[in-house]
Amino acid sequence: MAEVLAGFVIGYAISLIVSPLAAWSLVSSNDRSGFAQRIAPPGTNVVALSAVLHFATVLLLTALGMVLGMALMGIEERRSDGGIGSPNLVYTLIVVALTAVMVIPAVAVPMIRRYAVIGGIVFVALFGWAMPWLATLGD
Repeated sequence: MAEVLAGFVIGYAISLIVSPLAAWSLVSSNDRSGFAQRIAPPGTNVVALSAVLHFATVLLLTALGMVLGMALMGIEERRSDGGIGSPNLVYTLIVVALTAVMVIPAVAVPMIRRYAVIGGIVFVALFGWAMPWLATLGD
């Protein structure tokens, strides 16, 4: 059960970082992007937008963290070999593959390429490596 709680904690930590950054980038790109103008019209309060985005990211990322925690728990019962700096190599490789599936198509779009790569690295670092270590602290 420590794995599920570790996933929840990591998901919540990521949502604390992502929400204000997403709100700030939406408001700052308002003059360049039609998408940003539809989501956050000129004059939008960044704090209010950040609160809405925080609510959405908390729900999404904590749920994703709990699902990944259940996956880690299931993999740990069958095979808990370490590798690549992680206590569970199989789980880390699954997170790396999942991240690659999400990031590789986004790399094709030049406007979001940098953000997709940085987000993918953070996702793998926190969910792939930090979460198994955090779960071992609960044992």
